[in-house]
Amino acid sequence: MKTLCIAALALLAGCGGEVAPTGGTPTGAMTQSHAPQMPGSSGDLLYVVEGRHVLVFSYPEAKRVGELSLSGADGLCSDTSGDVFVTEDPGVVEYAHGGKKPINALSAHGAFSCSWDPSTGNLAVVELPYSIAIFRGAKGTPQIYTDTNFFSFNYCAYDDKGNLFVTGEQQGPYYYSLAELDTGSGSFTTITLNEKVDVLNDLQWDGKYLAIDDFYYTGTIYRVQVSGSSGTIEGTTSLGDAQFFGYWTWLQDGTFISPIYTGSHFDKQMDFWSYTAGGAPTKELPRTDFKAPGPIRGITVSVAPSPLFQYRVRPADRT
Repeated sequence: MKTLCIAALALLAGCGGEVAPTGGTPTGAMTQSHAPQMPGSSGDLLYVVEGRHVLVFSYPEAKRVGELSLSGADGLCSDTSGDVFVTEDPGVVEYAHGGKKPINALSAHGAFSCSWDPSTGNLAVVELPYSIAIFRGAKGTPQIYTDTNFFSFNYCAYDDKGNLFVTGEQQGPYYYSLAELDTGSGSFTTITLNEKVDVLNDLQWDGKYLAIDDFYYTGTIYRVQVSGSSGTIEGTTSLGDAQFFGYWTWLQDGTFISPIYTGSHFDKQMDFWSYTAGGAPTKELPRTDFKAPGPIRGITVSVAPSPLFQYRVRPADRT
C-alpha cells in the first residue's frame, strides 16, 4: 500500500527546528521514542492534508484526534512502522505515528507525492516537474532520476517487488501515461495500456495489481497487470456518490479512501468504499470536519506500531 514546515533557508524553521546539513534529523526534532503524542493516537490513524494543516483522525472510526500545522503540505505516505512522510516543496518531513513534532527532514525540491518501499526501506518522492528522488533507507541524499519525455510526473507507487511506477503527462496519443523506473539503468519505460484511459491519477499496489485512479471524469479504479512495456486492465471498480472526485487516494486493507466534491472545493467530504466492490460508500467523514478553502490533497493511513517494537529498524538499516 502505498505514503513541513519548510522554508528555503531553514527547512524546519516553522516547526521548531533546523535541518541537519546532510538531510538527517533536524536540530530540535524529537526521536521516535520521545516525540510528544497526540491524545487518542495509540491506534491506527488517518492523515489528511487540507489547506495548511494535516488533519489526523482515528482509523477506521474517523474521529478527529489532532492536526499538524504546516506551511503548504501536498502529499502523504507512510511506512510499516507507522511513520508518516509529508511532502512540501522543497522537501519531506517525517513524523512518528501520532507524533506532534518532526523526527527527520529530507531535501527534495519540488516535492509533491511519495511512496515507501517495504522491501528496501527506500522512499521515492516525485519532484515536479519530471524527476524522481529516491532516498535509500528514507534518509540522506537522494539519487535523482529524470525523464524529459514527460513534462510532468504526478504520483508514484511501489509494488511488492520494489518496482516503482509513476503516472504523469507526456506528448503523444495518450496524454496521461504510466511509466516504470529501472533504477539499475536509470531509465523509464512507458507502459502502454490495452485500453485508452482518459486520466491516470494516483496509484497504489493492491497486493496483486496496480490500482490506478481515473477520478476526474469517471470515478473509476483500474486494476492493471504490467508485463514489460505492456499493461493489461484486468478489472475496474466504480465508486458512487460524487460529482467530482479528488486526485489523492489511499487503499488500506480492502478499504478505498478518497475525498469527493459535490459542486465545489468548499463542499467536500471524505468517503470510504469497499475495494474491489465499489458502489455506494460504506462510511463518510462529514464535511463539517473540513473547513479550509481549496481541495483535500494527500491521504495516508498510519498503522500503529506494536509496543513490543519501540525501537524500529527499516530494511536498509539492517546489517
